[in-house]
Amino acid sequence: MIARGLPLDLLQKWMNALIKGLDESVEEGKKKKILEDCGIACSHYHGHVDKIKALKKRGKNLEEILEQMNKDEMWCGDWVKKGDTLQSICRVCECPFVISEMIKPSPTFCNCSRGFAKSIFEAIFDKPVQVEIKKAIGRGDNVCHFVVSWRDVMEGRSLRCHP
Repeated sequence: MIARGLPLDLLQKWMNALIKGLDESVEEGKKKKILEDCGIACSHYHGHVDKIKALKKRGKNLEEILEQMNKDEMWCGDWVKKGDTLQSICRVCECPFVISEMIKPSPTFCNCSRGFAKSIFEAIFDKPVQVEIKKAIGRGDNVCHFVVSWRDVMEGRSLRCHP
């Protein structure tokens, strides 16, 4: 199969070499940011951020948005509210690059999913959120466990979907 004249096996080797190079040459924080930016691009490409913004325009609250997200399968596991966090547990990696075997799962590449979640929930809250990956298949765990905090760390107050 060819992507605009580019052999997919070349693209696969190139992408895996890029991740390997990041692992060997780039400081952890910078590596994390690079992959988060990739996840943000992915969420926009697939239209998920636009879907969230459309739900908010229709006056949906956090619970309704989560219900719609879970129904639309925007994620590999359902998002549930637990205290001051939102959490999701995925039993399989749903990344299209991993599913297609374009990329090998890795701790570095999992930061792409962090960026994906970050862009979705920042669109919901209109403010920065913190995304923690407690467990990841790419790290050798049997599930991915994501935790999103919508607490405004600087101000110490809960963020709201609608001002």
